[in-house]
Amino acid sequence: MIYYILFLTLSYLVLSFPSSDLIGPRSRPTRFLIHSRSNAEDIDYWNTLRPDTFLSKRSNVHSIEFFANPPSSFDTRSPHPVSSPALPLVAPKQTKRATAGQWENMSGSGMYHPAVTSWGPNRQDVYYMHRDRKCRHKYYRGDSSPWIPDWDDLGGSLDSAPSCCSRRSGYMHLFCKGTDYQIWHRPYGGGGWGSWQPMGGNCKHYPSSCSWGGRHASVYTSSSDNQLWGIRYDENSGWGSWQNMGGSLAGAPKSVTWGEGHTGVVVRGTDGQAWVMQMTNGNTWGSWTSLGGSLDSEPSAVAWNGNMTVAVAGTDGAVWMRTYTNSTGNWGGWMNMGGDVRPGTSPDVVAWSSQMEVYYTGSDGSLYRKKATNGQWMASWENMGGSVATKPSGLAWDNGKVDVYGMASDGSTRRCY
Repeated sequence: MIYYILFLTLSYLVLSFPSSDLIGPRSRPTRFLIHSRSNAEDIDYWNTLRPDTFLSKRSNVHSIEFFANPPSSFDTRSPHPVSSPALPLVAPKQTKRATAGQWENMSGSGMYHPAVTSWGPNRQDVYYMHRDRKCRHKYYRGDSSPWIPDWDDLGGSLDSAPSCCSRRSGYMHLFCKGTDYQIWHRPYGGGGWGSWQPMGGNCKHYPSSCSWGGRHASVYTSSSDNQLWGIRYDENSGWGSWQNMGGSLAGAPKSVTWGEGHTGVVVRGTDGQAWVMQMTNGNTWGSWTSLGGSLDSEPSAVAWNGNMTVAVAGTDGAVWMRTYTNSTGNWGGWMNMGGDVRPGTSPDVVAWSSQMEVYYTGSDGSLYRKKATNGQWMASWENMGGSVATKPSGLAWDNGKVDVYGMASDGSTRRCY
C-alpha cells in the first residue's frame, strides 16, 4: 500500500509539473477579439496603481563618469556595398495607406525589427541589423525607380535593433547599441554619411530617438542599472552630457515629441506597469508618473496635435491604449482594444491629422490593424496578412501615406503598403 501511494504521488507530480517557457511559445490566458470586455475588473485592475519599486534607489546605479566612458571596441570600418542580389523591384504608386494583402519582400537577413523614418514627401529610410551585426540601409526616392535596389552596408558592430530620426529635410541620426554596450551614432547630412561616433553608455536594450525641430535630436536608453539615460544634440552647441533620469526599466524606452520643447518617454517598469516622464518647456523634466497596466513588452507611443497616445501589449495578449491630452494636462483611462498579440512583441501606433492606426503582429504571424477617424475606432481588427516574426514598425509620411515594416522568420524585411 505504501508503494502504491508513493507511485500515485509521483505520477501526480510528473503530470502537474509546469512546462518551461524556454520550450515553445509562451502561453497566455484566453484572449478576447472584441473591442471591450464585459468584465469590468480588467479595466479596474489596469487603472489601479500598484505598489512598486520603480522610484526606489538601487545600489548599482552608475555614475555619469562611468556611463559616459565605458571601454570601446566598436567596428568603425568604412561602409561598402553588399554583394547579394536584390529581389525584383516593386514600385507601386504611393497614394494610399497600407493595404491588406499587399506586401513586398525587400530581402535582407536581419535579426530584429527594422527602424524607419521620413524627412518629407517622397522620402523614407529603412534600417535593420544584419546577421553580420552591421547596419543595412535602404531608402525610397519617389522617382521612376523609387527604391535603391541594394541594401547599403553602413558598417558598425550592432547588438540591437537600430533607432533613427530626422530633424529636417536631408538630415538624419542613426543610433544603435554596440557590441561593447555603448550607444553609437552615425549622422547623415549634406548628402552623405558621417563616421560612427561613440556616445558612451552601458546599455541593456536598444535605444529610442526623436527630434522636436530642425536643430534638435535626442536619444534615450535603458542602462544595465535599469535606469533611463538620455542625451541631447543641438546644432549650435553639439552633444550635451548624459542625464540620469532614474526609473527601473524592464525593456527599451519609447520617446516621442509633439513640438519644440515637448517630449515624452514611456517605459515598462520592472513592476510590469507603464511609466512616463514628460518635458514641456524644453529644459525641465517632470516626475515619473505611473500609468498602471500589466505589460508584456515595451510600450509604443505617438504624438499628435499636442497630445500623446500610448499603446501596449498586455499580459492578457490584448492591445491597450491610453491618451494624454495636452490642453487639460490629464491622462484618460486605459481602453481595451482586444487582439491576440504575439508574445514578447509590441503594437505600434501612427497618427496624422485626425487619423490614427494601431498595428500588432498576431500569434499567427499576420499583421492586424485598427483605424480611428476623429476618435472613433473601427469595431474589429483587420487582418493584413503577411508573415512577420517581430513587432511592426509603422511610418505615417507624406500627408497620410502609411507603410508598415516587419522582419520575417527568414530575416527578410517585409513591407505592407
